[in-house]
Amino acid sequence: MCKDGSNPKSLRRSGKVVCDVIKLMGLALGLFAGETFGVQETLDAAAFYQRGKAYYQKGDYENAIADFSLAVKVKPDYANAYLSRGNAYGGQGDYNRAIADYTETLKLQPDDITAYNNRGNAYLLKNDISRAIADFDQAIQRKPNLAEAYCNRGVAYTYRGDYARALADFDQALKINSRDAEIYNRRGKVYTLVNRYDEALADFDRALHLQPELAEAYSNSGIVGIKKGDLAVAIAHFTHALKLKPGLAEAYAQRGLAYAKQENFKRAILDYDRAIQLKREKILAVQKRNNDFTPTIKLKPEDAELYYNRGRAYHALGKFDLAVADYTQAINIKPGYVFAYYIRATAYRDKGDRAKAIFDFTKVLEMTNEPIMRERTRGHLQELGVN
Repeated sequence: MCKDGSNPKSLRRSGKVVCDVIKLMGLALGLFAGETFGVQETLDAAAFYQRGKAYYQKGDYENAIADFSLAVKVKPDYANAYLSRGNAYGGQGDYNRAIADYTETLKLQPDDITAYNNRGNAYLLKNDISRAIADFDQAIQRKPNLAEAYCNRGVAYTYRGDYARALADFDQALKINSRDAEIYNRRGKVYTLVNRYDEALADFDRALHLQPELAEAYSNSGIVGIKKGDLAVAIAHFTHALKLKPGLAEAYAQRGLAYAKQENFKRAILDYDRAIQLKREKILAVQKRNNDFTPTIKLKPEDAELYYNRGRAYHALGKFDLAVADYTQAINIKPGYVFAYYIRATAYRDKGDRAKAIFDFTKVLEMTNEPIMRERTRGHLQELGVN
């Protein structure tokens, strides 16, 4: 997401200062016990809130949530405590609770721009695009010069596939704030999606000029390199991105694709393996924070392509069983993935499993009306003796 205003300016304080703040807040809470009830109530709520902010700045969301909860228990109409607790829930990946707290904030402060913007981001992360856009609309309506709201709405339109509106929003965001590297990076991604590669690269260059360590911009430049066929350049960009941000799964996934296009399938598989591992670790970390011990790894539909691509690499190396396993995982993640059915059928055929190959090719004909794919599929079925 673009900047959402959720992090207080004091976030940049040193770790020692933040720890000192927490100690002082604890001392203050003890001192407030001697106040009269009405004053004590207000002071206790404020002290819990401030200590919660200090925990939040440390990235200790669990203790931050505990203190924000105490603040609203003492003072049920404490809007900023609901807002801050929503931010902490968002930091944990618990977007439902974050949305509930932002909604409570807006009941108490109907014109709270940050609450609209942050709730929009939470909806966006839940893939509830319509509600996200509605919230960004509300934020923009109340503050027409809020660059991050235009940027976030641009991201939402990008997810929806409405690239013209996305570009318009990023343009407007840059009119308001031409020094935000992330906005250039986001606009560059849309230019890539609409095959305007030179404009995309110009935006990534601007982003890196403003923020030289923005790994995502290097990675996105690498994607353009793949699109243009400059594979060596693309790999160099992905490699640099990973030096800056070793946990950037997308850079591993895309570098794997570049290696595959060079027919360096073993290197490609190593990168796909790492991308898959990082995505699984991220999901498990969110589950752990939310006390969700469900063993199912909830991958996103776009992750299907990662398994599909690794399957293609295994397939090229003649490792048909591993290829079939990856194609099957791609289908499990994205049941309507017709290309995965098609390529799995060819893997079954190549490993000599005629019945399963016929089943998958027949499934392809049921799933698509695309003329070229149907023609090729019928050809494969005829080769297998099916008229």
